Amino acid sequence: MPSQKKELSKNRIKLSITVPPQVMSDFFEKEYGRLAPTVSLSGFRPGKAPRVMTIEAIGHNRLSQGAVTAAIDRSYREALLEHKTYPVTQPSISISKHPSFDLKSGDNELAYEVEFDILPEAKIGNYKKIKVPKIDAEKLKVTQDEVEQVVKYLLRQQAKLTDLDRPAKKGDWAQVNFKGYLKGVYKEKLSSPSLPLVLGETKVIPGFEDQIVGMKKDENKKFTLAFPKDFQDKEFASKSVDFELHLEQLKEIGLPEADKEFAKKFGHDNLEKMKRAIREGLEKEKLDREKQTQRAAISGQIIKMTNVSIPKSLIDNEAARLKSLLEQDLTKQGLSVEKYLERTKMDQKRFDRDLEEQAKRNITLGVGLGEVGKKEGMNLAHDSAEKVYERIIELCTR
Repeated sequence: MPSQKKELSKNRIKLSITVPPQVMSDFFEKEYGRLAPTVSLSGFRPGKAPRVMTIEAIGHNRLSQGAVTAAIDRSYREALLEHKTYPVTQPSISISKHPSFDLKSGDNELAYEVEFDILPEAKIGNYKKIKVPKIDAEKLKVTQDEVEQVVKYLLRQQAKLTDLDRPAKKGDWAQVNFKGYLKGVYKEKLSSPSLPLVLGETKVIPGFEDQIVGMKKDENKKFTLAFPKDFQDKEFASKSVDFELHLEQLKEIGLPEADKEFAKKFGHDNLEKMKRAIREGLEKEKLDREKQTQRAAISGQIIKMTNVSIPKSLIDNEAARLKSLLEQDLTKQGLSVEKYLERTKMDQKRFDRDLEEQAKRNITLGVGLGEVGKKEGMNLAHDSAEKVYERIIELCTR
């Protein structure tokens, strides 16, 4: 089907496409053939009614629209292949000549224009000289203590909790609600309506759990904690904070025996096989982390050596996608974007700017990896980004 390509700008293309009358008539007939059997007219078996009556029952406009949609879908894809161009945004379609599908006039030609953004030609530096961190074999080793820690965690999952009427001690399970005040001002970040923890293991705030040790269920307590100077939230570093705490629940943790029956609950014949599986899982986790470090190093260098002019529409689309993902994560935490900005002390302009910068980095990385794939003769339709990373690692760690 005839088509012409015109560059409207460095990043925008217009395709003018024509679908000949006979081809459009064929599309109309296919649409008629698809819908006619669904029509039920009194006195006729499905699909056997006269054509004129069937078209009237279906609706000429419906048939026309179906034929045009199918014609645009096919001719557009063929034009993209013919001109070897690929959109990075949703196309904008404008029909300049609509077929009448009038058998008497025969004026059934379809003509339309479609505009879309493209990525201009990208240039990438010498990717074969990318510095890839070597995987440290020592970091992949799993100690017996690490395995036992996982077993302990799994035991805790199967633990039975029993109410206590004695003073709390380390190792007990407790649930507390508390409020924190800095210079008499209530601080939501240092407060919780209900916090479960294992005394001596949760490490919420330095010295916080020590204050609970010795308390009994339903007891209240006021105390002051001096925060260390290296506390992660600088607002409270080196400050003294007053707390009001209520011990809602106190329970003893009854752990099951780490034996054959325990192992069977996790799909293993015995404890040794279970520990072996845990070790293998930990080894894989460590290897995955090392590989992630490699990919992060490669990504940073790919972004720096990739030169590409990115259409604003593509940046906006990616930024919107990133924002949507963040909103989903925040919703799971019971937060809104506004609350997130308040907690991180970030204004809307900086938030939008950061999203845009991350969008640019994501797109640049994708383009850069694509360029590497092209130069290495990889099939980009089938080979994932992971395959490109693997090729780079192979090239740069010989």
